[in-house]
Amino acid sequence: MDSSVGGVKQMKFSILVPVYNVEKYLEQCVESLLNQTYKREYEIILVDDGSTDSSGSICDKYQKNNPDKIKVVHKKNGGHTSARLEAIKNASGEFSLFCDSDDFVEPDLLETVNNILCDNPDTDMVMYSFFYYENGQKKPRNISAVFKNTEIFENDAKKKLYELLITTPHLNSLWAKTIKTEILQQDPTDYSKISDKDIAEDAFAISYYLTACQKIVNTDKPLYNYRINRKGISRSYNPQKLQRKNMLFLYQRFIELLPDWDMNNEENINKIYRACFSNAMYLFCKHYECARNSKTRRVVLEYNWNSMLFDEIVKNPEKYGNSNNIKIYKMIKEKKHFNLYMYFMKNRIYNILKKIKRSILGQD
Repeated sequence: MDSSVGGVKQMKFSILVPVYNVEKYLEQCVESLLNQTYKREYEIILVDDGSTDSSGSICDKYQKNNPDKIKVVHKKNGGHTSARLEAIKNASGEFSLFCDSDDFVEPDLLETVNNILCDNPDTDMVMYSFFYYENGQKKPRNISAVFKNTEIFENDAKKKLYELLITTPHLNSLWAKTIKTEILQQDPTDYSKISDKDIAEDAFAISYYLTACQKIVNTDKPLYNYRINRKGISRSYNPQKLQRKNMLFLYQRFIELLPDWDMNNEENINKIYRACFSNAMYLFCKHYECARNSKTRRVVLEYNWNSMLFDEIVKNPEKYGNSNNIKIYKMIKEKKHFNLYMYFMKNRIYNILKKIKRSILGQD
């Protein structure tokens, strides 16, 4: 049943959709939100974040055709986080769900979440699985080894979630969660601190939401379709673009929250340091591998990679990295241009030969 606030009936769900230049996918997204098996009242909030294509007019078309269901907010471009916060501000449902505008959801998303909420009173957050979607094909995410179906996290059991948050990407997606709107709207986080970032924005917000939610329920059922983007990392680099992907702010956030999680000890701090080191080296490798020429590779190498690391890691990388990351970091630190080039060339040749072998053996 829909809840009541001050004697006024409150709808159960608000679906929040930040929109920016997604004219190719937006209709599929909105149609999936409109065609839900859940037949009670709910709202869809489309926040057009200053789109320069036809996305804004597509939003207006859907609002005109569905005035009782869809709200549209047009705003100056400010990035994904600012659009999400605008949607939260306008939400009137008891619970809010997030949907990226180039993705789409399963028809029974709301109905399934509603059933879970009815079966589990006082729940603040529902987490669910999803499909990877590419070329018209769906591939379910295998997360059963991490979570149990209908697993409930309360009190000390939430430490499992915090552990996963600081060491893995399993919890990083807002679009795989339904959260009580009151908690979202009372979030005191200063998001201006990450206004210059285009990575890990969801994980930064989730760190607060997991802390504030007292009861969290998980389901293994895939209810969302995440579109795989194979465009890859841009081959045109400069220090400003790389700085936008600097995730040190996220790991600093985790360090700050450890006392609130009753996990403030050396073991957990070291886990965060190791995750930070691994992520920085991963970003370096991905950018270096995608560089199309020696000039671009040099730009990647000359970037201040220490700016992505805690001082403790810079002073003692051997303590926080595996052998491969340590090797790469030392070559970066010593500006070993040729050594790095040969290292990645050997890896590339090895992977090509491995792929050929698998093809010959019919293992692909």
